[in-house]
Order: sequence, then C-alpha cells, then structure tokens
Amino acid sequence: MKIKGWSSGSGKMISSGEGSFERGARLFQPRRAIHLDFHTMPGIYDAGREFKADEFARTLRDAQVDYITVFARCNIGFAYYPTKVGVVYPGLKTDLLGQMVKACHRQNIRVAAYFNAGIDHVHALRHRDWCKVDREGHVYNLKEKGHFFRNPCLNTPYRQHLLDMLEEVLAKYPVDGIFLDCFDHAPCYGVECVEEMKKKGVPLDDEKRAREFYSTVTDRFMKEVMALVGKQRRPIRVCPNGFPYRKQPTHIEIEVLPTAGYWGYEYLPWAIRYARTLKKPYLTMTGRFHENWGDFGGLRPEHSLLFDCYNSIANGGACMVGDHMHPRGKLEKAVYQLIGKAYTQIKQLETWSVGATAVAEMAVIEPGLRDFPSNVASFDRSSMMGATRLLMELKYQFDVVDGIGDLSDYRVIILPDHVLVDDLLKKKLEKHLRNGGIIVSSAWAGLTPDKSRFALDAYKIVCGGADPCNMAFFEAIREVDRDLPEMLTTIYDTGIKMTARQGGKELARLHQPYFNLGSWDGYHENLYIPPEKRAGRSAVIQCGNILHFSFPIFASYHGRAVPAYRTLVRNCLEKVFPQPMIRTQGLPSFVQATVTKKRRCTIAHLLTYMPELRGSRTQMIEEPIEVRNIQLCVRRDGRDLQKAFLAPQDRPLNFSTDGAYWRIDVPQVSGYQMIVLETS
Repeated sequence: MKIKGWSSGSGKMISSGEGSFERGARLFQPRRAIHLDFHTMPGIYDAGREFKADEFARTLRDAQVDYITVFARCNIGFAYYPTKVGVVYPGLKTDLLGQMVKACHRQNIRVAAYFNAGIDHVHALRHRDWCKVDREGHVYNLKEKGHFFRNPCLNTPYRQHLLDMLEEVLAKYPVDGIFLDCFDHAPCYGVECVEEMKKKGVPLDDEKRAREFYSTVTDRFMKEVMALVGKQRRPIRVCPNGFPYRKQPTHIEIEVLPTAGYWGYEYLPWAIRYARTLKKPYLTMTGRFHENWGDFGGLRPEHSLLFDCYNSIANGGACMVGDHMHPRGKLEKAVYQLIGKAYTQIKQLETWSVGATAVAEMAVIEPGLRDFPSNVASFDRSSMMGATRLLMELKYQFDVVDGIGDLSDYRVIILPDHVLVDDLLKKKLEKHLRNGGIIVSSAWAGLTPDKSRFALDAYKIVCGGADPCNMAFFEAIREVDRDLPEMLTTIYDTGIKMTARQGGKELARLHQPYFNLGSWDGYHENLYIPPEKRAGRSAVIQCGNILHFSFPIFASYHGRAVPAYRTLVRNCLEKVFPQPMIRTQGLPSFVQATVTKKRRCTIAHLLTYMPELRGSRTQMIEEPIEVRNIQLCVRRDGRDLQKAFLAPQDRPLNFSTDGAYWRIDVPQVSGYQMIVLETS
C-alpha cells in the first residue's frame, strides 16, 4: 500500500461492530487528539487496578477527542497487552491496549499504538549486545542515567524484536496508527555497525560520517516498518518521532511543551512555519503539564493550553495534548475538564479552520533544518528564532524553509546571520532576483561557503572579513530613521566589515568605539565603551532589491531584544516592500497575526496573549489580554470583499476600501479572535 497522506474528505462508511468509520484510500485527519503516556516503573504494585474501558473512552468523548495515541510498549520496555514477543508489565492482569482500542472505537475515536523505538531498558538489561556502544566503548552511561543511559541499536537483533512486536500488534488489534518514539541518531560503534561502516568506507574517527551512517540504519528500519504497515487492509498513520520532518511518512507531530525548559514559547512559531511548508498534515503536540512530560500533579491554566491550540489552527495545523495516565489506569477528571473546555472552543472554529492553509509572502531560509529534529546542532537556532520573533512582531506573513523547495511564491527571502550560499541556493536566489524578488541578509549570510566574498554578483558590497570591533554603533540615514532614537544605537555582537561598491547605497553608517570591550591597556580593562568616530564602513547597504546588515541582527534581536533593531529592519524593508499582506493599527508588538485561506475566505487570526516570566525560569500564561479598537488592513490583491465577520460569533464587522487594502474595524480581541473575510 502506498501511503498517500491523509485527508478529512469522505470515504465509504462501513460498520465494524465497534463504531462506524470512514474507510478507504485516505487516512483520517485528527483535529483534537491526545498523546497518552504510560511509562510505568517496575515498582508500581497495583498497575491497571482502576482501569475501566468504557469510562476511559467516555471521558475522551466528553472532552471532544477524536484521536488518541495509547501505549503498546512504554519507555521502560514493558508491554500492556498479552505479548508473545516482549515482556508484559509485572502483575498486569488485563489487556489494556485491546480494551482501549475496542472502547474508543465504539465512541468513534481513532487509536494509535505507542512503541518506544529508541529506549527499551527491560531488554537492554537482558541483552547488552543489543545496546549501542559509544566512542569510549561504553554500553551504559550510568554516570548520567536519565532516559537514555541504555540505547538499543537498530543494527542488532533488537531491530527484528521491535518489528516482531509491531507485527504482533498490527495483527492483533485494529489500530489506526503507529507512533514510534525517541529515535536516537547518535552513532554506534558496536561490532555490527563498525563492520558495516568499514565495508562502506566510513572513517570511524569521523563522527559526522558515523552519524550519517547510523541515519541510514534508521531509514532502513523505517522502510521495514512501512512494509509491515503496507500489508494491512486499513490505512494507518505512522509517526517516527525524532525523524526529520521531511522523512515523516504520513504526517508531522510537532512535539513542543512550551513550559518545559528545552522548548519554551520561542520554539513553536518557527517549527510550525517550517512544518507547514512540507505538504503534509501537522499537529501541535503540546501538553497539559505544568512542566515536563510525566508531571503527574502539574496542570496548566486554561488559557495557557488554549494559546497553544489557537496557535496551531492559526498556522493551519491541528491540535494534540499530551497526558500521562496514572499507573492505576484512571484518567484525571480535572485534566479532561480542561482539555474539554479547550477542544470545545476549537471545535466551534472548525468550519473555517479545517482545510484552511497558511499564507506567506516571505521565507526565512535555514538549510540546517533539512535534518530537523534529528540533528538540532546543524543550525543556529538563535538567528532563526530572532528572525521569527522580529517578523512576527512586525506582523509579516512568512514561512521558514530549508532551501530545498521552490522559492517562487515568496516576495521576500530572509537569510539570517549565518546562512552561506552554495551553488544550489545561489541559482535559486539569482532566479528570485530576476523575478523581482527581495533579499534581506545579515552578517555572514549571503557569503560563499568559504566566507571570502558575497556569492551573488548583485551584492555591490566588499566584504573585508570579521569586523575588528567587538562592539560598535549604527547611525541610520534620514530615509530609514523613522521612530529610531536621535542618538547612536549600540551593536552588541560582532559582524563583518563591509563597504559599498558602485551600485550599493549606504542606509546606516557604522561608528567605532575608542577601544574594544574588555581590552587591556596594561593598567585597566576597558569596560566603558563610548563611540569615537565614523568607522568608514557601513552597518546597512542596499543594492537594488537586496538589503544587507553588517551585524547578526537576528541573533542579536533574539538575545538582546533591542527594539531599534526591529525598527531598522522595518524601515529598510518598507523601501523595497511597501505593501505587505497585512497592516495593523492598535496592536501591541507581542500580538501574533497570521493569515490562512479556505476557498473564497481569507481568515485572519489575532492572538493577544503574552507569556510572562514568573520567578527564575517559568513562563506563564494565565489570563487573556484584551486589546480594543483595532484596525486590520488586508491587501486586496484585486478581489472584492463581500462580508467581514467574527467567528464563531458570526458578528458582522464594518469595513471599507483604502487604496490597495481593505480596512476592517475590530472592536476588541480577548486572547484570540478569528476574523473571516468572504471575497468574490
């Protein structure tokens, strides 16, 4: 069976005796899903004692859930069904997986079976020969412990063991999906991997090549998984968590717990803008936890969860909430009351959100995303997060792309800070400029891979290498100084030395300090660094439709949050891109504004929430923020506006035509508001 993707479109309705489902060539598309963990330590003596299948399924139904990932085998390695291949949780007397699948199907809730592919402590204890061997020859990392101190290798008999368990579940239960967790792409130096690497000429001391080799091992395993799935008579969704988004076979689940330290609230905005470019359905997998996975007593406030759900549909995605069931087998009532409140409101918006696609006219390019999330070290997250935040605050509509696909639909291309231009990207950028496109780049971005010069002849700029000043200042010329303070603005992070050639125009001058921050004159460390004079080089240069900033303005904005940086970018962009898709008046910078389209409807989404840092490390959203008297201006693009209204309230809005834009008056937004524009 060729996996074609999924759709919410109709299929033939059949009755299975366990509820009626749409069956056919297309996969069911969840809108309101649950990812249910059940990682149970061996010392729990009463696991499953309170589980009641019908109560379990009714709780999900009442919370408006239409899809759930439940556990076949947990992180520890225990199975929760009567397996002949694996190890059943000690003392478990009931088939939890089978009962959950049957009861959920009776409530028309689809079910995926969870397996941890990258962690299996039960079998690693009994089969140390199934474990990865690190470069020091260790099998266990007992010093650090945690989840990943024993990692099985898919180039050992563990591979067949896992395939056998998958085949067992697929044959035994009519599951609608398979979720494989924790794929670990770190290299292995066990005998099986070493022998194969030697045959393929992979140097054992080249960690990058060894990592690439192990990625081929996981790819090979996934082909075998998809072959098993292809033998089934029903369509099945497959999610190998940790695989690159580009390689996901049926859909993408964006794991992001914003209240946990690793992700935070800066993660989803760029991750979802990347996922939405890959022509696959995508869900935002957030969590109900106050902190991280497995926080049994942690529960987020209602609007904290709503913010994540609204954020997902505002970017064309669907919703998924992570939970962890108590080992005794009972879902927490308060958790599903919270989820039910959120999903009830999401369901009311589905007339306009289901089938809607996100719209963008700019693209932030980050080639390192091609392996994301399997290799998070392959790109500079601070530059990408800074570009994302800055563009969001300016209300621009943009995607995040990896440079592989077509760029012709974008009017503006952003190359943040460190994106070097190889031959493939060079051809795309040259075509983009020939078609009247715009490029915004900064610091080393736009240079050749050896950083010796700019890759495109259209850059009328001389690059003189790294700037010798570790702190400098910029002065914008009159054309681009609107709303900037009437003083020099500090540049905190080192960029490149650049001057304009013929055809280049200086938009901001660089001023140098008397001495470098932290320099030593034999008597004192220089700690107070005033500007001295013009440096004879530029901070911003325009070359036709190219704007280049000499310093890493996007990483600096992420790390320093200097409003003048955002203002400078806006002012420079307005010179070459005067009519963006939307403009707003009355919206604070923290408000998110995104646009989706569905048939003849243009849909604007306004989110007026702001995460607040409470204490030393916890970001909290507890209440919505109300914003009043908003003017939303949407570019007409030759269309006529027939009706503007709030959804789901169906409250009409006053609108008028103002040149190239429709101007819509929005009385107020409290947390989130969908604005629907029906066009001819």
